[in-house]
Amino acid sequence: MAPFLRQAGPWDQAVGLHRTAAEAARHTGDQRARGDALAELGVVRRFMATYTQAIDALNEAVTAYEAVDDRRGKADALNQLGIVWYLTADNEDAARAQTEAHALYRQLGNRLGQANALADLGMTQRQMSRFDAAVESQSEALTIYRELDDRYGEANSLRDLGVVNCLMGAYGLAARHHQEAFDIYQELDDRVHQAYALNELGVVRRLTGDTEGARTAHSQALTHFTELGERFGRATSVRHLGVVERLTGDATEAIRLLVEALDVYRALGSRGGEAASLSELGVARGIVGDRDSAIEAFQRGVEILRGLGDRCGEAEVLNHWAMLLFTSGAPTAARRHFDQALALARDIHCPLEEARALEGIGRCDWTVDGPGHGVASLRDAVTVYRRLGVSAAVDDIERLLVSRSG
Repeated sequence: MAPFLRQAGPWDQAVGLHRTAAEAARHTGDQRARGDALAELGVVRRFMATYTQAIDALNEAVTAYEAVDDRRGKADALNQLGIVWYLTADNEDAARAQTEAHALYRQLGNRLGQANALADLGMTQRQMSRFDAAVESQSEALTIYRELDDRYGEANSLRDLGVVNCLMGAYGLAARHHQEAFDIYQELDDRVHQAYALNELGVVRRLTGDTEGARTAHSQALTHFTELGERFGRATSVRHLGVVERLTGDATEAIRLLVEALDVYRALGSRGGEAASLSELGVARGIVGDRDSAIEAFQRGVEILRGLGDRCGEAEVLNHWAMLLFTSGAPTAARRHFDQALALARDIHCPLEEARALEGIGRCDWTVDGPGHGVASLRDAVTVYRRLGVSAAVDDIERLLVSRSG
């Protein structure tokens, strides 16, 4: 029944069944069966976003498999552990588990296992801002999935390649990957992953200026997640909707949504989600004039992201923080933050944050040293924004440059 319970639930009943199976296996001394039951229990716990219990069950599964030298079972459990650690942004542990799982699958000649481990390793590498490595791992996984005609695996790799492409500024390619993934999930009648693909499509739409398209995508995802009881995905939809509300002028509603998402991420132990919420919460609180709370949010967000090794996220927060300082009349302090963001963005090849930092540096220099200063940085920012297709930012800078010539 395990595959059925994974797909259809209800997951709370699945927990009881797998616990019963694990206890029965313990009584009979069947370690392999015990490992199977505990591994399934860990997967269901992951679906329920009870991550601590998922890790406990999967670690027990690894131990049970080791007792009978079941390398396939151990590899599967390690891969699932890596997924949970990815979700809680314990990136080093996740990468270690996925790398060990991949090595075991290769020893066994298990191509599907290799693809799964590579795909999950790619997700972790992307979360660590190792974008080139992420593309390499995920592309290799995609090739294997297509060789095996594994549509589900193909969709997952396409979706994560879309996320990496988005971070690298290839928005058109990102949108195509997400749409391909969504179409496959529809074929498979997988509503959970349809919702994840919708959230990612919404992000691309927002970054390319289609805020209403983003709102529609995130709202559809929110409906799916709410009906399914998927708390992590629901929190992510709420967070993205908070960003949309902020961009469309309702900072108060944005704060409400972002606080809601933040509370759920904290309850789930998702530090990555917590940091992302804090970053956006800082922006929204700055808009309503709560400068001290905004800075506190940015400080905590940077602290978490540095601990996670998420340099792209750190660059984003530093840019937000710098813009708050700039608009608060502290351009010199703002420039220091923009400089830090620029160094990070260039080091990891994150073009959107590079453009934001260049624009910020140019505006600071213009303000401190007088009109006409900072023009080189502003023009460099325009070049990057144009390449990304972020036309609104280009228009803002060009108006400033025209004012100089006027």
